[in-house]
Amino acid sequence: MRVLIGIHHLLDPNFGAPGVTLALGNALMTLGCEVDYFSFNEAFPDIREPGSSHEVRFPWKVSAHLLRVASRYDVLDITTGDAWPWARMGRPGARARHALVTRSHGLEHTFTERLRADARAGHVKLSWKYPLYRGSFRLWEVRQSLLLADQSVLLNTSDAEYARERLGVPADRISVIGHGLDAPFHALPQPRPSEPGAPLRVACVGSWLPLKGNSEMVAVATRLHALGVSFTLSLYGTGSKEDEVLAAFPAEVRPRLRVVPRYVRVELPRHLQQEEVLFFPSHSEGFGMAVVEAMASGLAPVSSPVGVAIQVVREGVTGRLIPIGDVEAQVGALRSLAEDRERLLAMRRAAQAEVQSMTWRDIAARTLSLYETLLRKR
Repeated sequence: MRVLIGIHHLLDPNFGAPGVTLALGNALMTLGCEVDYFSFNEAFPDIREPGSSHEVRFPWKVSAHLLRVASRYDVLDITTGDAWPWARMGRPGARARHALVTRSHGLEHTFTERLRADARAGHVKLSWKYPLYRGSFRLWEVRQSLLLADQSVLLNTSDAEYARERLGVPADRISVIGHGLDAPFHALPQPRPSEPGAPLRVACVGSWLPLKGNSEMVAVATRLHALGVSFTLSLYGTGSKEDEVLAAFPAEVRPRLRVVPRYVRVELPRHLQQEEVLFFPSHSEGFGMAVVEAMASGLAPVSSPVGVAIQVVREGVTGRLIPIGDVEAQVGALRSLAEDRERLLAMRRAAQAEVQSMTWRDIAARTLSLYETLLRKR
């Protein structure tokens, strides 16, 4: 089977959506598929830092590419919002027997609703440019691609429910398929007990952004310090300069902090095995790879109920689910884990066991089965 995967990013294994796209493509190839990609790398070969203009132009680049090459492929698996011009033209050049799949790495509509809610609450400030494209026409493009595709692949049940009930996508044309864990996250050592009297080792993984909950990170660390809780906080993959991140915290809290702005993806397990708890106060996630990667590394998550956390964090068993923005509850959860290390160890071990079956081979097999079903229908 020949598959073309399209994505509106530069392909880089060390970043979220591009990294999982490459992992899926590699896993499909191990099952016998031939996989090609069409990304910003191919559409704009000379750019290093894509901007809004590249996002606006990408659907038309995809359509021009499909006009030339669609006949080579059995399946065209393209990110939401990017194949609609070609689909509306009647899929010119496609094989009589083919499948058009549109894939979401986090539904833009649910993300936009959370972003606007945060803006109304004063947590973020939206640019005047936002309503011109991302907050308007882009949402229309995404809905068009969902309605015109043979199947939509979404990452979580909340996005699937929204697409069905709010966007009018038929239920039988929606599949929920998440992500797998890369090989370095399998068969990691089982968590060991904490040293008596040692600080609670807390990690945050993700960009230093309001939607990732950076204000909660500051508030929680400040409150734990005021309560006399012994802890350390390591922030991985902030993308921001260390000084910028540290400056957001009170001076008395900074000695407890460690900032790792960037890391090579395969090194994350080594970093996380030094930690005990993942603090994940994100406001919106399509999937949230950080949660399952941390759990595989033996960390107990204290997470917002977003993305995959709803499925894998069983309250009080594999971690804690805390409402978005509830700082007091977040502080309470972390404090209780710091005070009860036996419970924390049991939770860490349960968390690691919970995600061991999440492999890219399984995700690829489910994806290939979907492709085959769609081709039989055609």
